Amino acid sequence: MEDFERQGFVSESAKSFLTLIKDRFGKLYYEVLVVNEYCQQLQYKLNIQKENSDQIVAAVLYARTLSTYQALILASKRGMAQQVKMLLRCMFESLFPLVAIAENKGYSIDLITAEEVERLKSVNKLIRYKERIGEKDKVYNDSKKFAAEIKKIIEEKGIKKIGIADAAEKAGLIDWYDTAYSILSNTIHASMRSLEEHLHIGSDGNLEALKNEPELECFDQLYTTAIESMLYAVKAIEKIFNREEDIFVESTSKRIRQYYGVKNG
Repeated sequence: MEDFERQGFVSESAKSFLTLIKDRFGKLYYEVLVVNEYCQQLQYKLNIQKENSDQIVAAVLYARTLSTYQALILASKRGMAQQVKMLLRCMFESLFPLVAIAENKGYSIDLITAEEVERLKSVNKLIRYKERIGEKDKVYNDSKKFAAEIKKIIEEKGIKKIGIADAAEKAGLIDWYDTAYSILSNTIHASMRSLEEHLHIGSDGNLEALKNEPELECFDQLYTTAIESMLYAVKAIEKIFNREEDIFVESTSKRIRQYYGVKNG
């Protein structure tokens, strides 16, 4: 414990938390690793057609979803529950548009086009910064000109911003947006409600201690949601790349259902 008090989650003692995970959620942790191995190999089997924007964008979104999933696994091995929640929330940022592409052919073009709106926002932020510090130099003038050009393109083409809720709606995952995504957003935005998880409140309602150590209780739910997210990603990739459906998704889903059937039965 002295080691943890000195170095926190990067300490050697924090490494032992994986043993607790395996003891408590061994079968579920095994499924997490099985899904990771399958998904890791799948990305190298994709035959991307260079003229197919759906496939190009989908492949990149899949890679981002997968690498975030792997980061989640690494953080969980140290018991970093809050960070796992943040990473799970980040997975949805790439998962929703990925599934949206699978459900709406050509949606990648909408995503690419909508990036003009985000680019204008970034340029305008630079302009505001320059104005605040009173530095109206060449960069400022060029940025003003560039912003005007982007704005003209947006207006002429009627380009609209695509928010994450829009992507979730297109993906048919708006229920996930209204539940898991929204709940996990409290953690990533450090809301007061989520910060309460770092406090140990006694039965009398008084603050007893600050909590910032490895946690164990919530990992079954977090692992399950992460697995389900990756299975959605796999199904999307199969559809976008016209791959024959593998039994992997259904067999994994079945084992997860059985896990909770046994656990709750």
